[in-house]
Amino acid sequence: MLEDTTTDAELAERELRKASIAFISMRVDTRDAFIRALTEFRPDIILSDYKLPDFNGMAALEIVQRDHPEVPVVMVTGALSDIEAVELIHAGAKDYVLKDRLARLAPAVQRALAAEQSARARQEAEKSLRESEAKFRALVESTSDWIWEINEQAVYTYASPQVYVLLGYRVEEVIGKTPFDLMQPGQAEQVKARFKAILAEKKHFWLLENAFLHKDGRIIFLETSGAPMFDAQGVFKGYHGIDRDITERKDTERERLASAERLELSLMQTIEAIAATVEARDPYTAGHQRRVAVLARAIALEMGLSDNKIRGLYLAATIHDLGKISIPVEILSKPTKLSKFEFDLVKTHSQIGYDIIKDAQFPWPIAQIVLQHHERLDGSGYPQHLKGEQMQSEAKILAVADVVEAMSSNRPYRPGLGLDAALEEVAAQRGVLYDPAAVDSCIALFREKKFDFESK
Repeated sequence: MLEDTTTDAELAERELRKASIAFISMRVDTRDAFIRALTEFRPDIILSDYKLPDFNGMAALEIVQRDHPEVPVVMVTGALSDIEAVELIHAGAKDYVLKDRLARLAPAVQRALAAEQSARARQEAEKSLRESEAKFRALVESTSDWIWEINEQAVYTYASPQVYVLLGYRVEEVIGKTPFDLMQPGQAEQVKARFKAILAEKKHFWLLENAFLHKDGRIIFLETSGAPMFDAQGVFKGYHGIDRDITERKDTERERLASAERLELSLMQTIEAIAATVEARDPYTAGHQRRVAVLARAIALEMGLSDNKIRGLYLAATIHDLGKISIPVEILSKPTKLSKFEFDLVKTHSQIGYDIIKDAQFPWPIAQIVLQHHERLDGSGYPQHLKGEQMQSEAKILAVADVVEAMSSNRPYRPGLGLDAALEEVAAQRGVLYDPAAVDSCIALFREKKFDFESK
């Protein structure tokens, strides 16, 4: 309280207590004491007289505004002209109360304190927001990813500086464009259609791969994730998100795929060479393995097997009789019925074929398929007498294809029995010796889809 009259100060304090305002006060009446109290007492509010013998309220107000602008000042004075009142308010006083109307003092103090507390809270919030924005900006500008925002028309409204590193564009060159403006036309139309659906749902999206055009014409692959933005009323305002450069990863994936394709080609060439070696020793069954492979693949396609399983089955079928390379040619080409000993010798070809390739690092169970192609569902097959679920699914298909082709074709000891007889055989043993699904698909191929062994 800047007040030179003790009784006036006491009257003011009494009015505040009547309003149940709890406070601690200090009264000063000189300029030096006032300045010292501002620092040492650190008041929450100042009640100042307008006129003092050696000091005045306007000078006090100027000191407060200069050194402690956060402290509100309410003038408590005697007579005060309208002009002087306006000057005080303009100089920064929060209010003024005449001493003959002290009933107004408590409400004036409460309003001034409330306004100051609100202002301080707002300042703290603004400070916190500025600090948060500074941290966010530092994070955004230091990350290797590109941070962006787009409006509801998919137009960029913000782009972090990293866009220059990724795509060669300055921020101001990107603002106002859409993502589709930075892509090849064909790619842009595909992505636009996909993104239109995302915008319609207004949901998060993750890890979308897009091909952007660098400013110098290079293709840059970016992985995009985003989240919808809404205003305080819940109105959709667009998306903010992040783009990460995955060009190196895509290049690695392409190289891996190319390497896998080269390996698969090498494997196929090796397998075809083995198949040719086997067939060169046995002219009567020349082409048998190839025709069985074609039929087995067609059955597998009809059954809906995966592309990967079908590739493995086809390669296994191409060399399923590999073990016959160890059987004497005289037995393989014998024009009469084989003796039991000779037939038992021929039956070893499944195991021998398996033994030859079991240590080869194929990405498919080719050795097992070769080993099991003469097994039967009821366990009557060879060499392991496997039953049902013990057999590889691909081996069950190969067994059907092998029987149908073998019965249809000529053999040294008999002419071909014909396709009808072969299909009747597998149909009769459906579910007993042969897998029902494989049999049904095989019959459908020939009866309904006019399959032939020369199909490509």
